[in-house]
Parts: sequence; C-alpha cells; structure tokens
Amino acid sequence: MSVRRLEIPFLETEDTQKVEKLNQLMDHLRAIPIDCNPWPAYQANVQAKFTMAHNGQAILLKYIITEKYLAANEVTNGNIHNDSCVELFIAFDDWGYYNLEFNCLGFTKIGYGADRNNRKLLPIEVIRQLSFSSRINANSTLNGNDGFDWEIMLVIPKEIFMVHQLDSFHHLKAKGNFYKCGDGLPQPHFLTWNMIEAEQPDFHRKDFFGELAFS
Repeated sequence: MSVRRLEIPFLETEDTQKVEKLNQLMDHLRAIPIDCNPWPAYQANVQAKFTMAHNGQAILLKYIITEKYLAANEVTNGNIHNDSCVELFIAFDDWGYYNLEFNCLGFTKIGYGADRNNRKLLPIEVIRQLSFSSRINANSTLNGNDGFDWEIMLVIPKEIFMVHQLDSFHHLKAKGNFYKCGDGLPQPHFLTWNMIEAEQPDFHRKDFFGELAFS
C-alpha cells in the first residue's frame, strides 16, 4: 500500500494572534482531500479537505467541511469524536503520538501516548494556548440535500507538543494522519487522508500514518 507524503509549506507571518488574517492566507494554498473511506459500511454525505502550513513557531491548519448533519455537544477534552469532528494525529518520533480533535465550535481534545489504550490528556491550560476561528453556514447544497458548510482555522503553537519541547518546525520530519468523523451523528463516518487497513474503524493506527515534511 502506498503511503501519502505531504510537504508543509512555510508561511512568513509574525503575528499568530490574528487568526482571521491567517485564515485568508490559507485560502491561497492547495486544499488536500480527506477522501479515503477505509470502512465503506459507513456511508455519509460528507466532503472534507484541509490546508496546512507553518510559520516556524506554529502549525497553521484549516479544515473545510460539507456535511448533511451537524452536532457540537462536547466540551474541552470530552468525547469530541461524537460531534462533527476533524482530527490531526501526529508523531515526531517512533514512540508516541498526539491526537488533536476539534469539533465545529472549536472545542478541543488533545492526548499523547504510545497507542490507543495508553493516552494522557493534555492539561486544559496547555490546550488554551491554541487559537482558532470557526464558521458555519447552513443550507448548503450537498448532492441535492440541505446540509452545512463549516470550516475551522487552527493555530497550533509548538508548546502544545509539550512532551517534545520543539525548537521550531523548520525542516522537521514527522508522521501523521488527518481525519473527519462523527461517531454520534445520524450518519456516522470515518474518513482518512492516508488509507488505514483495519476491520473496524480505528484512527489510532500509527502504522498507517503518512509522511509529513515541514519546509
């Protein structure tokens, strides 16, 4: 099975607090589809893509989603995967990886560990260093059905990856995967950027992470 590789461009930007300005910059980048459905028993009216860059000190990540149903019931470090949810799983070494999960309102869950069962949630005061803006539009047209367009722009500073104490994202090599899910929606779905081979939905398969190369 081929492994996808993503080159993550450098964006010259000093002020990471102006999320809306960064959001506009991200619209000039090529959008990457989250278009693998490893578990075709779960079919849903969903389209998902993302753009990603870095400015040395932070990851800049924007998800653009269209889906029929929308839910946002969870809070920080809750079961975000049950909501309208986008995720980034990223590893900077061979031992552990971070799972970053966001619902359409920006509520966030971040954990770290070696596998699915051994996860430690990051403290809320660390998660608060992340900034975002989100937008939801109702009544989009998706395959002739009413639904929702939503997007979320995330600024993820290097301090979020507290186990690794990164100096910079410049020329960093990592592995990871990008996901769109909604376990608790009327149409549950589990879409991935890099294909996963597993019988049941399982995003915690670091053996199927793609390659991430920060410029």
